[in-house]
Amino acid sequence: MHSVAIVGLGPKGLYCLERLCAEYAARPLRDPLHIHVFNRSAQFGTSPIYDPAEPDYILVNVSVAEIDLWNADDPPIACGRGPSFVDWYNQTFAPATPLTGDEYLARAVVGRYLIEGFRRIVDHLPPGVTVSCHVGEVVDIRPATRGYLLDFDGEEIRADKVLLATGHSRVLPGARETLYASFAARHPAAAFIPFVYPVAASLARVQAGARVAMLGAGLTFIDAVLELTEGRGGRFVRHDGGALAYIASGNEPRAIFPFCRSGLPMTPKAQDHPPDERPLTFFTTTALAEMQRRNGKLDLDRDLLPLIELEMHLHYCRIVMTAEDRQRLEACGNDAVAARRVMADYPFDFRQILDPIGDRRLASGGEFASFVEHYLEEEIARARLGQAGSGIKSAIAIWYEVRCTLGQFLPFGGLTPESHRKLVDHYYPRFKRVVFGPPIINIEKLLALVRAGLLDWSVARSPQVTTDDDRGCFELRCDDIAAVARAEVLIDARYPSNDLPRDATPLYRNLQRRGIVRPYENRSTDGGYNTGAIDMTEGSRFVVGRKGVVNRDIAVIGIPTEGNLVGNLTIARDSFSGIWAAEVMRQLRARRLPRPMQPAEVV
Repeated sequence: MHSVAIVGLGPKGLYCLERLCAEYAARPLRDPLHIHVFNRSAQFGTSPIYDPAEPDYILVNVSVAEIDLWNADDPPIACGRGPSFVDWYNQTFAPATPLTGDEYLARAVVGRYLIEGFRRIVDHLPPGVTVSCHVGEVVDIRPATRGYLLDFDGEEIRADKVLLATGHSRVLPGARETLYASFAARHPAAAFIPFVYPVAASLARVQAGARVAMLGAGLTFIDAVLELTEGRGGRFVRHDGGALAYIASGNEPRAIFPFCRSGLPMTPKAQDHPPDERPLTFFTTTALAEMQRRNGKLDLDRDLLPLIELEMHLHYCRIVMTAEDRQRLEACGNDAVAARRVMADYPFDFRQILDPIGDRRLASGGEFASFVEHYLEEEIARARLGQAGSGIKSAIAIWYEVRCTLGQFLPFGGLTPESHRKLVDHYYPRFKRVVFGPPIINIEKLLALVRAGLLDWSVARSPQVTTDDDRGCFELRCDDIAAVARAEVLIDARYPSNDLPRDATPLYRNLQRRGIVRPYENRSTDGGYNTGAIDMTEGSRFVVGRKGVVNRDIAVIGIPTEGNLVGNLTIARDSFSGIWAAEVMRQLRARRLPRPMQPAEVV
């Protein structure tokens, strides 16, 4: 009997399980296949992000039309095509108004869909395939005489092939986190909360009336804020004029002080999808491949940003131009010189969108908070116009397509190390803030909390955070605008970035200790960039060990590859699940045939 282990059965692992079953059903092996699936919770198919126990006000960040477990057909799905999320929801809940697909629903209900999808797969396994479900954490993987032994809850479970689909991980605390935790331990009224999920349990220590500082202003921050307000019995109501207002319960914190590098909240997604398909005109696979052929590793400033800016400018102009000028622009085709000439009367600067403050000097924390309040109002109005009505929304949304094209050239050292670092550390977070934001309703809620006096942005822009032993609280200070805030509770309201060398889980600590995995570094003659990702091969994503030897028995998908690959923070299926399943079946089929020993491949 052949055996395969999938370590982590969230959405990525679920897609791989489905493809493995489909491959076996289409081209069965002569021997049966047993699949071991491991998950930290009994909710197989989902992950902590989509935990069905999470409250209903924690929303997905994609419209529900984008969620479909069954959008693969080569080979056909072994259990038969199941319903898309929209169809499943309409069938399961029979809402008075059926979903259209444009909605943003609770992550908990998406979790239910994922779990039911897993059950559908295991209830209709192809003949010859069996599955064992293991709840808990794999802490080590050791080579054996044949295959590997997975150390799980005191057991040793053997597998011929292993897929690491472990999702978000924990990282070792740095010097600052250690300082904050030590300070909170010395002061009974103080607390440091390093991670917010699950929100109800993690934030239970926050007392009513406490002052709370939150590091991060992204999607995780929004979840935490809603837990401390709506989750504490507060209510959002809409006035006759359309504005949302907050009615406090009295169980909320006295004040919440968000802070991050930019000092700005995320902007809401446009209320509409693109008006039609939007193929890229300048930032194309062909153009980038030609640059790479001429120059070798691509340079962000020289090669990429000019084309990205041109592409965004084009989509901005398609919305704001007069009909006559738009016709002239379309006649330019992919002639960049001609297009720039036509677009000259319609200036667009994407850098000002990424940072609307720029070099502006704000005199006080109150002035900064007022700026943010006005900014939220503007962004809500812009999102309501949609991509069809706002040139800015149309322009920045093209980042979806740009990122997909860029994803073909970024991995495995396609960019210079410094360009790779600048893109991942600087531009990706800034584009994420303005492109991948929440639905409008969540930004309306933030604005209502600002107006209610609960959400205070006065020290939001990269303050210095210190500990005050005399007062027993954390202090946030922005010296450039003379703004100071104090809080008894400090919350790290971010999902930890992927960082293999700092990974705190026993599994990855042991795999690194054994030399089975190593971090990936983008190297060149003039330096390198440590991405935080696990090293692997292209295509099949086999892990690469300490000495550069490829291990063709262990592959990796999803979050552990983030930094080398990008865009893993999504529920969407990518092509790798099918590639991996086909390769596993090819290897297992070959095991029945004599084959010469091959020298280890070194990368």
